[in-house]
This record gives sequence, C-alpha cells and structure tokens, in this order.
Amino acid sequence: MILGRFRLTARRRQCLLALRDAVAAGGGAAHYSAVAEPLGISSWTAYDLLRELERDGLAAAVYSHRPGVAVGRAQVGFLPTEAGRRVLGETVAGAEDRALQRARAGFARLGPVAAARAVLEWRPRGLDLAGHLGFWLHQADGLSGRTRERLQQLLRNAPEAATALSMFVATVYGAVGAGRDGELAEALTAEVSAFQARLARTTAARRQRLLRSLTGALESLSPVPDAPVSDRA
Repeated sequence: MILGRFRLTARRRQCLLALRDAVAAGGGAAHYSAVAEPLGISSWTAYDLLRELERDGLAAAVYSHRPGVAVGRAQVGFLPTEAGRRVLGETVAGAEDRALQRARAGFARLGPVAAARAVLEWRPRGLDLAGHLGFWLHQADGLSGRTRERLQQLLRNAPEAATALSMFVATVYGAVGAGRDGELAEALTAEVSAFQARLARTTAARRQRLLRSLTGALESLSPVPDAPVSDRA
C-alpha cells in the first residue's frame, strides 16, 4: 500500500475478484479451493494469494468447523473486506444489495424443504447475515400484500437495526411456519436460531446496511394479491 492507496498486481486482483464471486455464490466465507478453481491454479497457490490480500487488509480470514463436526481443527474461509470491495470499485451498500439478492435467488431455485436444508448445511461453512436474510426474503415472496405491508412497517419503525431484522425473521417464520410439521418445521426453527446467533456476531454498522438493503428488496418483490374475503351470509 502506497500513500493510503492499494496497488494490486494483476494476479492479486484476479484472486480478489474470484473471492468476491465465490462469496456471492456461496452466501458466506469461501474456502481457498473455491477461489483456485476459476483461476486455474492450485489450492495452495490460492491460499498464499489470499493470505497476501489479508496482510494488505483486502481480505479477512474466518474460521469455522466443517458441517457435522463440532470439535477439532477449524476450516478457514475468506471474505473481502470493505477496503477490498472499494479496490474493486464497489460501494459497500451496493455489495450488500447484491449479496442479499443473490442469496434470495439461490434459495428460490430450490423447493421449500431443500432451501431450508441448504441454509443449515451452508451455516457451518460461514453463511453470513446476508445469506440468512436472503433465505427469509425468499420465504416472504409468497406472503400476502397485507403481511408484506406489516413487514415494511416493522422495518421502518423498529428502534434499531437488530430489532428490525429480528422482528422481520420472526414475523416471516410465524407466517410460513404456521401449520408446518416434520422436517420443514424443524429446519425453519433451527434456521431462526442460526440467524439469531449470526445477528449477534454482526457489527451494528453492517446490520444497518443490511436493514436498508432488506427494506428496498422487500418493496421490490412482485405483488401477491390478498385472499378474497367471502361475503357473510
């Protein structure tokens, strides 16, 4: 870094771009093998490049256990930092918008049970708050217009971002989880707990950015007509 400006080699820039894309595709921290594949380099070369980016403050390492493994050595994943996104010409707010919409689109391609399974399988690999919110935004897709209006009011009127995001998830869960049983009900309940745990570990600044992104995304959903009210006899 020279006089506060990052000077990237072409190879490091390609690595940072591949990391950004891998994080967007997976909804959370990316393993170095996911960065290596599109670049056509070995996993260890990708690991070394990512560590170089980390030393420059352009990437951050995140440690978590593999799915189904609660103890032992943690697996490392990487995320672009805000400085890294700026180097790539992204605004932080724009990156949050895209992360939320990509996560929503990814879950939309799956069925209800498969989507709930997926969010739980990705969680141990570092699914971040945008990924969790993308799941619940997808769940809100089929809600009635009245329910969506209530969600928008919650997001606008809550005293702080953490409260707004918690109330959004709780309300969507109550709407889509009512009457559910079996595997889907268990998966939705587990995802609420996973979301709350991730929310507690997310900075206040990022909660606020994601609240703005979520509010805009909710308003842009295609309208769903309310169920007709039958006439009383």
